[in-house]
Amino acid sequence: MTRYLIGLGHRDIWFVGNTRLPWFARCFAGFSQAMGEAGLSARHLNVDSEDDAEVGYIATKTIVARNEPVTAIFAGNDAAAHGVYKGLRDCGLSIPDDISVAGCDDTVGEWLYPGLTTIREFPEQLGKQMVELILSRIAKPGFESRQITIPTELIKRESCQQIAVSADPAPQRALQLK
Repeated sequence: MTRYLIGLGHRDIWFVGNTRLPWFARCFAGFSQAMGEAGLSARHLNVDSEDDAEVGYIATKTIVARNEPVTAIFAGNDAAAHGVYKGLRDCGLSIPDDISVAGCDDTVGEWLYPGLTTIREFPEQLGKQMVELILSRIAKPGFESRQITIPTELIKRESCQQIAVSADPAPQRALQLK
């Protein structure tokens, strides 16, 4: 997702999510790696809550209140992205005209307006792989730990848009409060 946003011209991308929770931490690790590979700063606002929508809302309101440069927000899951939507709307900002928003897990993305660009995961494949690993561990208790990679799919919807890229290294479009 981060590479997709960078490909659209975004440079001031923020990650929002409670990285104390493992699913957000894994997503943030991928975000940080992609930002680093592109020579960009991995901006992150952590909100310590288990209510994902609240995490997205509070983080977004904080980013805007601090007048941070931002062209895109990548939420660690779709529920957090829903909170980002509410936070941006409460600040009078438009998605994607002012800020692009992306999520992860494709749980509510098609229900949001505009439709949320997100990463579709395949939980049934994850569950199947976990059962197979558990059965292997039971059959062979000394079995070495394995890491399994489950494929994902980028779902492009209306919440992200291309921004103009110029030769000027300054941020392309910085959020400015009126």
